[in-house]
Amino acid sequence: MKQQKQARIKVVLPVVFTFGAALMFFQGNAYADNATVTNSAEQAQEVIVPQAEKIPLPAQSDNSVKLDPSAVAVASNKPVVDVAPAVTTGQYNVTTGPSGASNAGAGKLNVSRLTPAQYNFLSSIHSGAIQTWHQYGVLPSLTASQAIIESQWGESSLSAQYHNLFGIKGAYNGHSVYLQTRENYGGQNVMITAPFRVYDNNAQSIQDHGRFFVDNGRYHNLLWKTNYREVTYLVKADGYATDPNYTAVLNNIIESYGLNAWDQEILDVNTGYVDNISVQGDKLHISGWHVASGSSSNMHHFIILLDGNTNQELYRQDISKVYRQDIQNIYPNTGAAGWSGFDITIPYTSTFAGRNITVVSRYTNDASGEQRGGRDLFFNPISLNANVGALDRMSLDATTGNINIDGWHAADDILDKNYHYLIIFDASRQTELGRYLVTNVARPDVARSFSGLYNAANAGFSLKLQFSPALAGDQIQVISRYTDDPAGNGNRVDYWFAPKTFTANAAYLENFKINGDQLHISGWHAADQSVGKNYHYIIVFDKSTGKEISRYRVENQARPDIARAQADVYNAGQSGFDINVPLTVGMVGDQIQVISRYTDDPAGNGNVIDYWFAPQTFNQNLAHLDQVSVNNHQLNLVGWHATDQSVNKPYHFIILYDWTTGKEVQRQLIEPVPRPDIANAFAIYNAGKSGFKVSLPVDLSLSGHRLQIISRYSDSTSGEGNHIDYWFKPVSLTIR
Repeated sequence: MKQQKQARIKVVLPVVFTFGAALMFFQGNAYADNATVTNSAEQAQEVIVPQAEKIPLPAQSDNSVKLDPSAVAVASNKPVVDVAPAVTTGQYNVTTGPSGASNAGAGKLNVSRLTPAQYNFLSSIHSGAIQTWHQYGVLPSLTASQAIIESQWGESSLSAQYHNLFGIKGAYNGHSVYLQTRENYGGQNVMITAPFRVYDNNAQSIQDHGRFFVDNGRYHNLLWKTNYREVTYLVKADGYATDPNYTAVLNNIIESYGLNAWDQEILDVNTGYVDNISVQGDKLHISGWHVASGSSSNMHHFIILLDGNTNQELYRQDISKVYRQDIQNIYPNTGAAGWSGFDITIPYTSTFAGRNITVVSRYTNDASGEQRGGRDLFFNPISLNANVGALDRMSLDATTGNINIDGWHAADDILDKNYHYLIIFDASRQTELGRYLVTNVARPDVARSFSGLYNAANAGFSLKLQFSPALAGDQIQVISRYTDDPAGNGNRVDYWFAPKTFTANAAYLENFKINGDQLHISGWHAADQSVGKNYHYIIVFDKSTGKEISRYRVENQARPDIARAQADVYNAGQSGFDINVPLTVGMVGDQIQVISRYTDDPAGNGNVIDYWFAPQTFNQNLAHLDQVSVNNHQLNLVGWHATDQSVNKPYHFIILYDWTTGKEVQRQLIEPVPRPDIANAFAIYNAGKSGFKVSLPVDLSLSGHRLQIISRYSDSTSGEGNHIDYWFKPVSLTIR
């Protein structure tokens, strides 16, 4: 046990801590495969879009703490270490069994004659056979041999399907099954149908077998007898089986497989159990029981505590016996079984703290507790080094910018270790970032759940740690340390909690649409790794070409709704953005993405954390002819045509095309007509000025022809050049 404890300490305390910190940033590009943002000074637009006044985070409260600057500086120069973080596995064990008890084990069977299946069958019924003796007085070898015969080593259909190992007829708890069986009457074998008991499991069958002998008075003459040959004779004579050779068959099985070894176990009982050995407040509590053949209620009962590693005696006490009816029921004919209980409470001191303890229970006639012909029972050593903790919370407060750390840590070996530190450890850099002396707080819930754990009632801790760039991206651990050293070193007990990585990166684009000749972009972006990155950029990116179009530095807006919804993400309360940017030709037709970027560089480069929103294509082209009429050789047209691709195409033409002849008839440059109704209905470039009202002269030569009206936006005064068309459905005109 000593070596195990040392090994555990090496895991928990891999180094003597030195101050240091980790600074780690990520280039966010998770949403744009094979895309590159052009981070050139020429392309970065130094235009700060006017926004609502930025609301600063509230000032840090007086009880929050910072990482040590020197620790941050050291850790920032350390590389990331690819190792699994050390995490403490809580230890809390308060029970232990006997070492070398005389009735524990499978006995010395003649295993050379057993197949693996037969050995497994005997092992499965061993404890039940021993228990049946203590409860009912049925000799274990009889139980085992009858089970072998009646169940065919557990393979008969009656035993395999119905767990009836002994062929007992009748019903068990109202359950039975009717089967054919061969019986011997007057020397003749006959087949009969009879009800057999049905059990849920083999343990029920063994227990019921013992009760069967007690419930039927004709078998009382074999109870509590220890000579198997006498018992096998009586069970046949009392009428258990009709086979005249039943006794010989039982004896042969017992002797062939050495089943009388089980009988030897019950003749010299020395066993027990420590039900509880734990620290309760400032006391050490030990309770359990010890049954021994030959013991009596008049003997002294001592509890002796030894060092589990050195066997040095630490304590002994002549105890007052405790009555245990449950043990009396199991061992009714063994010593003073009913008075086998012990339950003592002694002061918990440094003599016991952290040690492996061996409990020895001793029956003796000597008043000083020496053995002198008494009976000892050594229990397996148990360590008084319970070390249990839980981190109830390690979360970032989006309102204050603090990491709130709450939890508890209790351990048996913190006696006389009066300084409680919380250590912030960067597991990615294997470097301590800071340590803080804390004052324990009451945790009655822990005391209820771990009543046998030292300091459980006062195991709580709480710390508010100001969030720092050194905490973003790496695996950050909290270590709870109790120590006898004011500086946090010395003799110590540590609990390493599982690490947490602050890499939350959440965002939502609420608006990404054309509004007149502007592109309206609004939403929010909160990211843990935005700490220390005081510049927020919105980047317009062409995914089709893989190039950046433009970027704009923005002032964040207060978003209390996001602070509530994303309470564990840094800067959530100040994550809003809302800008209008000029719509350009480069934003039309291709897949356009918005990238929200936090950076430490005024130009928008440097160390960054990005969020790439889903791309959108601005290529709407909608139109409608509201009226078409001919009057006095004039074709009168009223309608509208709005298209994103009319950007930088200031010339609007209405073209009349003759499908019948395949020739353009005429075109006319028109002035735009305001259409607020279209602007309200569609987020399309130029929707508000998309109307047209025009009259085109037509002559009789066009009467009956299929004519088509084309609305065209062009960058040329001639109507050619770069242009975008909308072809309305052809119409047939009658001209008079």
